[in-house]
Amino acid sequence: MKNLLLLLCFCCFAGAVSAQHCEGYYYLLNNAEVEMSLYDAKGGDAGKNIYKITNVHKEGNGTASDFSSTFYDKNNKVITTSTGHFKCSGNGVAIDMKVGMPSMPQLKDMKMEAKSSETFLDYPANMHEGQELKGGSFEMAGNMNGMDISIGYAVTDRKVAGTEKITTPAGSWNCMKITYNLAFKMKMMGAGVPMNINAVEWFAPGFGVVKSASFKDGKQMGSTLITGLKK
Repeated sequence: MKNLLLLLCFCCFAGAVSAQHCEGYYYLLNNAEVEMSLYDAKGGDAGKNIYKITNVHKEGNGTASDFSSTFYDKNNKVITTSTGHFKCSGNGVAIDMKVGMPSMPQLKDMKMEAKSSETFLDYPANMHEGQELKGGSFEMAGNMNGMDISIGYAVTDRKVAGTEKITTPAGSWNCMKITYNLAFKMKMMGAGVPMNINAVEWFAPGFGVVKSASFKDGKQMGSTLITGLKK
């Protein structure tokens, strides 16, 4: 279960280029459905996330959208749903970190409220190899059966490591490769144990993230891959 929870942290981020290419991002294709498949440490099926894009609109000098994310387990059973926002402007793109929270079936009936202010993870325009990127953190809290619970994660040490061509069942893209560290923590009644992992994501400029992978002590824990896109 731990591997699956951590794996789900990485399927929710998108890439960036300049404003004139905003219309190409899958988060800005109104009524589109994006399938992101999840795999465990051995490459086995661990489920999928389906993103549905809605309410694409102008926001300031850029474009924004709302979307829903529904997590299905490997038996195609709906486990959790969430909503998020995406922004694209001349400075790049950004996605709110709320959607990167792990999907935990045992918490699906608990009402959670954000403790952090609206937090976006930025992908600046015209990224290049060696560039350091800004991280971010997000935390939510709630109560279940009289027990206070908080869950959160922090992304740090983001860096553009290079470029690589990635081919998936949904297509082929020339991608930027971004590495980062991720710290996840769940507290119950004030006590909790943090989990720290390393991660890599590949995104196609003007389209979005197409692949990601997580590692612990040099061993792969899981991965995600875009496997379908319905426009």
